[in-house]
Amino acid sequence: MLLNKNLVKFFTISLVILFILASGSEIKLSEDLVIKEIEEGVYVVTHSFPWQGNSLVVFLSGNDVIFVDTPYNNESTRKVVEWIKNENKKANIIEINTGFHNDNLGGNEYLLSQNIPVYGSELTAELIENGRIYETIKSAVELMKKTGNENQECIEAYKTQEFKAPNRLFDIEEGLELTIGEEIAEVYFPGESHSIDNVVVYFHKRKILFGGCMVKSLESKNPGFTEDANMQEWPKSVKNVLERYKGARIVIPGHGNWGDTKLLNHTIELLVNYNEKN
Repeated sequence: MLLNKNLVKFFTISLVILFILASGSEIKLSEDLVIKEIEEGVYVVTHSFPWQGNSLVVFLSGNDVIFVDTPYNNESTRKVVEWIKNENKKANIIEINTGFHNDNLGGNEYLLSQNIPVYGSELTAELIENGRIYETIKSAVELMKKTGNENQECIEAYKTQEFKAPNRLFDIEEGLELTIGEEIAEVYFPGESHSIDNVVVYFHKRKILFGGCMVKSLESKNPGFTEDANMQEWPKSVKNVLERYKGARIVIPGHGNWGDTKLLNHTIELLVNYNEKN
């Protein structure tokens, strides 16, 4: 009987260990900054400032690393870059901004100070340089207060933060392809959506799609922040993404949990229903 109990205990512990290994490791860089491994060499960075915002880090062959979007600010971006370099001291980091909001490029100033190339569309750069982002920040602060997320640290940071445009620009209609080793990272603009400049990034070999703020998580019940959105075109744009990348295995939204192409279908349905009611 004792042997049986020990065997049960052994198998129970083994199953727990296997579950932990299967679910991927989690690295906590600070109270509001967590990195989650979703498969070997692929990590989702979640910064809660105050809303949870996702970035993506993909370690490619050799020393190349693609970092898609940044945390909300320079300090948290610095922590992620230091973590990357701790993983690979020779890391050659490339950043891609998927839009002009601060959860896409709040850490650009730090990245540029480290001579890390930052790719973004000419339209994204224009929206930074003409000050449009600061109008959006004011609206975000109002939304923070309205929704009960009134975090004073965040509000003060948003009021004083300076934003830098990407320094490697491409025509948004033409998009961008970065071929690194066996991987092709494709930046695609399917039309206006959450903002007029939102793009997605698709890793062809890995079949991973970073949908960013254009794509809503399955737990999302509304479109969220719509101050800069084209609500009529948004569902059409997501449909374009779904048709182009229907083979995607993993889809990562700008906020919330990742999954598969069900997130794209959910986003379309959510937006269509919202538009019908408004």
